[in-house]
Amino acid sequence: MLSQVMGLPEAQRQSVLLVYVEGYSYKDAAEIMEIPIGTVMSRLAAARRVITSSMPTEVSAGATVGEGTGT
Repeated sequence: MLSQVMGLPEAQRQSVLLVYVEGYSYKDAAEIMEIPIGTVMSRLAAARRVITSSMPTEVSAGATVGEGTGT
């Protein structure tokens, strides 16, 4: 999964690292990146789609990366 994260566009990768790796809330990540919280949420949703689409079907069907994190 690390290779998929590192392959994300910079903005998505930074959002993923701040929220899912460093443990910042969406609000705190938005303040750090100086962007609206909605943009953080959009970037994370896009990153989850990319990451889960590259997973085997049996894994991605039952799991959502970061579900319920950061709010």
